[in-house]
Parts: sequence; C-alpha cells; structure tokens
Amino acid sequence: MASPSHSRAPRRGVRLPCWLRFGSHEVLTSTANVSVNGLYLRLSAQAPGVTVPEVGARVEVKLTLPNTPLPFDSRADVAWVNHNDRDTGGQPKIGIGLSLVDPSPEGLDQLEHFVRTFRHHLLVVDDDRSLAETYKGLSLDYQLHTSASAEEAYRLLAAHEVSVLITAERVSGASCVEFLGQVAERFPFARLLRILTCHPAPAEDVQELIREAKLFAVLDKPFTSAQLESLVYRAVDSYALALENERLSAELERANQRLVRENAYLRKRVIGQEGFENMIGQSPALRALLSEVQRLRRTDVTVHIQGETGTGKELIARALHHEGPRAQGPLISQNCAGLTESLLQSTLFGHKRGAFTGADRDHLGVFQQANAGTLFLDEVAELPLSIQAALLRALEEGEVVPLGGSAPVKVSLRIISATHKDLREEVKAGRFREDLYFRLVVVSLRLPPLRERKGDVALLACHFLQLQCERFGKNIPGFAPETMRALEAYPWPGNIRQLENEIARAVVLADEKEKIPLDQLSEDLRTARTSGSPTREDWGAGKAVLTEGLTYDEAVVRLEKALIASALQKSGGVISRAAALLGIERTRLTKLKKRLEVGS
Repeated sequence: MASPSHSRAPRRGVRLPCWLRFGSHEVLTSTANVSVNGLYLRLSAQAPGVTVPEVGARVEVKLTLPNTPLPFDSRADVAWVNHNDRDTGGQPKIGIGLSLVDPSPEGLDQLEHFVRTFRHHLLVVDDDRSLAETYKGLSLDYQLHTSASAEEAYRLLAAHEVSVLITAERVSGASCVEFLGQVAERFPFARLLRILTCHPAPAEDVQELIREAKLFAVLDKPFTSAQLESLVYRAVDSYALALENERLSAELERANQRLVRENAYLRKRVIGQEGFENMIGQSPALRALLSEVQRLRRTDVTVHIQGETGTGKELIARALHHEGPRAQGPLISQNCAGLTESLLQSTLFGHKRGAFTGADRDHLGVFQQANAGTLFLDEVAELPLSIQAALLRALEEGEVVPLGGSAPVKVSLRIISATHKDLREEVKAGRFREDLYFRLVVVSLRLPPLRERKGDVALLACHFLQLQCERFGKNIPGFAPETMRALEAYPWPGNIRQLENEIARAVVLADEKEKIPLDQLSEDLRTARTSGSPTREDWGAGKAVLTEGLTYDEAVVRLEKALIASALQKSGGVISRAAALLGIERTRLTKLKKRLEVGS
C-alpha cells in the first residue's frame, strides 16, 4: 500500500479525455495533468484553427474521470501558458495551466477521490517468464504493464505516461544500455525513472552502469517482492518530487518574468513623472500651464495647484521638485483628507514616545521627513482649522513641535499644496484661514481637466496602451477607429486617472495582436453622449429665467435645476451617466441634486 505522500504527489500526463471551452472555441485534448487545485492541459501546436486563451481568461472545463458516473466540469482561470511544451515523443505542444473556480461540491469530491486513488504507471520489460508471475503478484498500488520485447515496450511507452521503467540486463537481444538509449531517443521528453534487475556484479561495474544507462537504481537477482516494492516506492517519490520541482521552477520563472515587466512598467512611469519634458499633451490648455511651470523650474517658491481629482496634481508637484534646486532632497507626499485631527497632527509634525496611548517610540512627521526637500500637501482644503493654525506657525517660523514634545525642531523645505476646491471660496466661507491662504498661494497653478484637453486624449490613450502592454506582457497594436472616437468624445469626469484605468481594463480584456474594439470599453463610455457639454435647450432654459425678473442667484439656481433635470432625463436617471453628460464628478452631482431638490 502506498504511503500517504504518494496520494498527494503531483499528477502529470494522466491522459484523460478533456474538453476546454472559451468564447466560441471548443478544444478536445487527450492529456490532462490533474490536481485538486487545477489542471494542466496540452494542446496540439499544429491543430488548425486553435486559438489559445490568454492568461487571465475565464474558461469552461469538462473531463471524464475514471470510475465516475458523471463527467467533472468547472469554470477555471488561465494561470499561465507555455508555448514551448513537448509531449514525451518530443512533438510540440502548448501547455495551459488552469486554476479551478467554484467547482461544484460533487465535482470536487470526484476530483479529490481521483487524485487520492490515482495509480502511477509502471512498465516492466523482461522476457524471463519465471519472473512474470512475481511482478504480477506485487501489492504495489500502481498500474502495472509488462512487456517481453522492446517493440512492445515502445508501444506501451507511447500509450501511457510511465513513471518507473524496470528492465532486465538484455531486451530483445540488446543490452540494457542500448535499449534505454533507444527509449531516450524515441521519447526525449519522458520523465521516467529507470531500475535495472540483474545478477550481482562488482561495485565498480555497477556504478559505471548506473552512469552509462542513467539508472535510478540496480536491484540484484534474486530479489524479494518486499525489496522491489520498497525500491519502486522510492522511485515514485523521486519522480513526484522532480515533477514538483519542475513545476515550481517554471512558476518561479514566470513570476520573475512578470516582475521584470512590472518593474519596467513602474520605472517608465516614474521616469515619465520626473520632468516637464515628459508630460504628455499638445493642447493649448496644457501648453499654457507648462509655460507657467517652466518659469518656476529653477526656484523653490511656494506653489498651490488647483485641479479636479485625477488631473495629475501630484505629477506637477513631482516635476517641480525634480526640476528645482531641492531635487537632491526627498519628496514627501501627504494627503490631508480622511485623517482625524490627532492623527493629522502626528502625521504632519511627528510625536514623542509616550505622547499618547500606543506611542511606544518617537515618530518623525512629514515635515521632518521632507527636510532639505519638498513636502507636497494634497487636499489641503480638508485640514481642520486647528491644524491650519499649527501649519501656519510651521511655515512662518520654519520649525515644528512634535506632539508630546516641548522643544521646536528646525526644518527647511519647499511646500507645494493642492486641492480640487477653490481656496478663495473656502476662505470666504470661513473654512480656511486667510493668513494661511496667503502663505500657501504664493504662485497659483490651475490644472485643466481632461475635457478641456480634447486634443490630448489620443496621445494619452496611446501612451497608457504602451505602458499597460508592457505591464501585462501583451502585444496590442492600437485602437479601432470607433474606439478612439469614443475616447475622444467622452468628458472624462475622473480625468487622466479614469482614462488610465479604462485603458488598463481594455488591455486586460483585449485579444492579442488585435486593435481594441469599441465593445471592450466600459458601459459608461459606450453609452455616453458624444459631447459632455449642455445642449442648446439647456442654455435656452437659462435665458428664459433671466426674462422673469429674477436675481442673479435665483437665475443660477433655476438654471442649475434645469441642467440637472435635463441630464437626468437623458441618462434615464443614472447618476454616473448624468454626471458624465454634465462633465462633473458623480459625488458633486449627488450633492447638487440633494441641495436643489431635483427629482426624487
């Protein structure tokens, strides 16, 4: 009886009938490597019309397990594809690794039972009839095949994936070395282990024979059933371990290749963010902005950047830092939104050990981390008034006091701030200190949203396509004409970040070496109106309210209601689509709809 380790051994080439279906393609393969977690299939590389699924594709699998009443079927994800696989005879194959997804409990039970009861194939090649019954009487938990000739052995090797080959000293008149040489020549990719049974010989001759015939072991005649069984168990363990090492090495190589691609992708992104000359776009709006930025490149003046979410405010901050006199120092970025007041104070200015419960060590705030470099404060309008006062003192005095500390710490750094809000309006509303406003807004830059940079959408889309192809290891030649028209017509409420995510999604779903079709864009892009601007009818509603003797504020409210109601009607009440039609963010439209009491 095999030890428990054998039931968990990797399965290779079980040669089960298996159907693989993806999209409109259906492929029958005769070789399936089965485990409780997934499958390894071999497809013929020469089969006409065979389309190989890409990594990440969802497929359907159906295979017939021995001694089971119903076929096993499950969904699976393609984990990896090996275009350079071979069968045992050296014929080219395409290997596909599949990871099972939600198999039925009944199917999983079938699969576990098959793996648990699977029997490796053993081939005995020996014309000694006196030993034939000895081999057949073994209690080995494996599938045993016997042959009295070389030709019969070749036929069995072609029909089965043999784990262990046991051979006599001579086979069909040839020596074991000659016979095993023929086996290696005919089945160059077979992984079988070789055991020789022979009469006792000097140790030196045995070692030479092992090297020459590439034997796993030599068993002297006469031998007992127990001796043979023990040796075969060891051989199967070695066979299974070698296959597992082979699988792990292949997975490690694929993981390394993926890391190389991702590293190249990230390096390219970082390099592309470090200088003004690498910023992509030719639109007048971007050119005007870069003209302003160029004048700041050799200074460390305090700069405030205003722009909608996803427009690239941090990219401008990076460019200012890397082109400025503090480029050798650190660039520290800190988002001021979503943190509690106490956590913000510790994050910005640091804290001393024991300053509060859980403060078991000193912590440097971002002001000290950015010393001699640049501190980028994103969403600065979200700072509480109490933190604004502490920030103002840090800017005026050039020093910070860590939470729980008493001695101020001197810092020298450049401040670049950003927000999607209008800080002047925040000051008027009493939500932002006027003195801090004048400290931060020495130079103000406005980042144009992507809808004001229509000429740049195609350039950015092609740039992101190249980056994402490198990231996912795919070769996609571009966009179909109707796809590019849809990209250029869309108002992009999420701006450049939304465009990049859209291209990443399309690359993952796209077929290799085919241009991205329109139907692989997200639903919002496919169904959005070809212009994000209000219609003439919308502006007509604004003209009408002005003739009714309303004040400016009343007319603006009436116009806002008309625009929102019109967008909601055209979008069927879908907030995200209405926001896209108006060219604003979804959250902003939701707040406007609630404040103006438009619709239900």
